Amino acid sequence: MYLLVKGLMLSVLGLVKLSYCKKTLKIDGSACQTMMVISSTPWAIKGSIGVLADAYPLFGYHKASYILVAAVIGSIGLFALATFPVTSAALSAILLFSVNLEIATSDLLCEGKYAELMQTKPKTGSTMVSYVWGCFQIGSLVAAMFVGPQLIVYKVLFWVLLPLAVSIIIPTSLGYLADERVAPEKEGIDMELIKTYPYIVAFCIIMAAVALGNAAIDIFFFEEHFWQMVYAISCSVFLSVLAFLWLPRQLAKCNFYMFMASVLYLNISGAQDFWFTADEQCVPGGPAFDYTYYNTYTSIVGAFTGWVGVVIFQNFMSGWTFRTLFWVTTVLQCVASASDLIIINRLNIAWGIPDKWFYMFGDAVIGPAVMMFALMPAVVLTSKLVPKGLESTTYALLAGFQNFGGVVSNQIGLYATQFAGVKTEAPCNFDNLGWLVGISHCLLPLLAIPLTFILIPNKLMTEMIIEDEASEPTLLQGALGKDEGRYIIRKLTFCE
Repeated sequence: MYLLVKGLMLSVLGLVKLSYCKKTLKIDGSACQTMMVISSTPWAIKGSIGVLADAYPLFGYHKASYILVAAVIGSIGLFALATFPVTSAALSAILLFSVNLEIATSDLLCEGKYAELMQTKPKTGSTMVSYVWGCFQIGSLVAAMFVGPQLIVYKVLFWVLLPLAVSIIIPTSLGYLADERVAPEKEGIDMELIKTYPYIVAFCIIMAAVALGNAAIDIFFFEEHFWQMVYAISCSVFLSVLAFLWLPRQLAKCNFYMFMASVLYLNISGAQDFWFTADEQCVPGGPAFDYTYYNTYTSIVGAFTGWVGVVIFQNFMSGWTFRTLFWVTTVLQCVASASDLIIINRLNIAWGIPDKWFYMFGDAVIGPAVMMFALMPAVVLTSKLVPKGLESTTYALLAGFQNFGGVVSNQIGLYATQFAGVKTEAPCNFDNLGWLVGISHCLLPLLAIPLTFILIPNKLMTEMIIEDEASEPTLLQGALGKDEGRYIIRKLTFCE
């Protein structure tokens, strides 16, 4: 899963999006970014997928059957992209949606499985997560090595990806996931699960509806970035309020932090990618990076340093507290983004450092490692917050809401790009791109640091997070009253 499907296939799709938008679809940076928002929607509806998987064992299995069905859907999407002449950005987004549905579903249900295992052995800390992301980085490295101009014939590329989409079917069918078939009398909808966790289930379904609504608005109002942003922000407020009303306290707080951390790093990739690869006519004296350098060479370095980041994290940072990790990674993320700002303002040229050297040893090196530093504690924290028996749903809720934060970040970033007057097609205008990068990537993310004091538990990564949030204390508090229930729980814990 993490080597071939998420590691290799997802990385290839990410690497070719820029040249695919420019050469095949012939759309500008904002349209390209909008297309990617639509196609990545499955990552934001993971909550409803998790609810479905936990509540209804499809063909008798809670996880394996859903992976198989999603693999068929993703394979059909890739087959269509490889076979038919797709030149519409909206149609491309829908077909890529099906591919992302396969990757997101498989990712979620595998996450649910290892979250279940991590709950039984909490002292393993980040070992499992390091292994997973190490596999992912190897897949990313392989993707970077063969994605270049020699393979940017998209029909051929999609045919190459098709066996990868099918590959997950084999180990799943052979039972490698260790997903046991439910007893015949337990087949059907698990109403007890829904009755036990009604608010978590409802929240996941509402979040999925909101994310699908965002995709629909993006399709039908493709260039109306202001209204896209208004919808995304309004839904964010609504979902955040529901989270604090319906979810367990610690779950809601961590959920909101990871959501805000995603939102505050505004995604302006449409403008940045086009600026770095723009020709002399569009950006006089600019870097004018070719796709081989921008997609292949930097990605190889990035995949390698991302893997190094996993090793450093596991060996030197896995014993830190969650708060410390989030502080450090936020600052490093801003430092990595500052290298882009220096290139855009052409300061590296004034210092006598060529663009390719500065970019390669700036964001291309620091960025992937920092991404691992930020992502892995979030995954570990998520794994430690899932209640027993609801692993897939709760993991999906947290990951899905964080991914919806990425959707909101995209929508705000698209409007911010438009508001700044940035134009990626002739007549090009990148006059305010420096200010846009500085505010979006260097200043706004720092606002997440004070939130850690309020929302993130000050505990080591090897410690248990959920203690008095378990099912027994919750029932006791409900019967006796919250304060009295907590007092009795503390006394019982002390005596024990």
